[in-house]
Amino acid sequence: MKGRLLAVLIYAFCDARGTWYGDPDADLRGIQPGRGVLTLPPTIPGQDPGLFDGQQVKVLYAACDLEASQTSYRLDGGGSFVATWHVHELLSPAYHRVPTASAAVRDAATVRLEIGSSRRRYSLHADLLAEGRVEITVVVSTADGVIRGELTGELDTCDLSEVVHLITSAPIASAVDTSAATSPAPIKATRPGQAWTSEAIAYLEEHYRAGEGLEQLAEKLGRSEKSIRWKLYGLKLAPYPGDLVPDPRPVVEPEAPKAYTVDAKRQLHPNAYKPWEPEDEQRLAERCSQGASLSELSQEFGRNEGAIASRLLKIQAEGPAADSAWEYGG
Repeated sequence: MKGRLLAVLIYAFCDARGTWYGDPDADLRGIQPGRGVLTLPPTIPGQDPGLFDGQQVKVLYAACDLEASQTSYRLDGGGSFVATWHVHELLSPAYHRVPTASAAVRDAATVRLEIGSSRRRYSLHADLLAEGRVEITVVVSTADGVIRGELTGELDTCDLSEVVHLITSAPIASAVDTSAATSPAPIKATRPGQAWTSEAIAYLEEHYRAGEGLEQLAEKLGRSEKSIRWKLYGLKLAPYPGDLVPDPRPVVEPEAPKAYTVDAKRQLHPNAYKPWEPEDEQRLAERCSQGASLSELSQEFGRNEGAIASRLLKIQAEGPAADSAWEYGG
């Protein structure tokens, strides 16, 4: 049986005092890790400081079997890598700040695009080079971050349209056996928590633009009006549905410093940082549709509420817990 392809992830980092965070002792199965430097943005006036705001840290990255987050970090020397959830939890308070002016200028020559479905994620990263050339990297991965293919190259920007035309015109698809092809997927969901199909999204866009109401769209698509409103917001067709967001949690006294080792995390949440299996995601969507809360799902699946909330949004689950998940920001 062939081994599973692993995603290249930032799995540990070191601060100026030489203290390591994340999972520096992760089992890399003999792989030599890559090293880089990451400078984090400073604290914005009036905002609570993050643990590593304004600091420069050294990072380690390699192909490893740890749970991937959905956020990539661009290193000072170039190159972007997705961080593990463990590392992302530590760096995100600083990295989610608004980019500084210098960063905005630097990123103006960089284009990042990402599209995906419930099974595949497609990422394009393009860096404009000197003399009208561009370096393009396209990565195809599964929904949980496992890389399935990668294409990298450099060419003149004037040739881009012809290359795209060449790829789309190539008779590659005709060599694939389509004898088992089925009819187009129906637009109506058949069970709670079912992922959106491209056909359902196209139907929603067309009929919403034509003036069809939320109640009628919900009926024809087999979904709740809340789900319709969130999807319209995600498609930039409707304003942010703030009335669906739960009230802020009450302010509590600061807790003692958290333990950031995997073993310590797993004493509270046995499955912390473990990859999600397809059957776990299906069961999570079903339990969410049955009305289970984030707290109940956290105990049942052995993961913290933030990880549960992120996965609910990722699989486009429906239910009270999925509605509450938006306050975590995905």
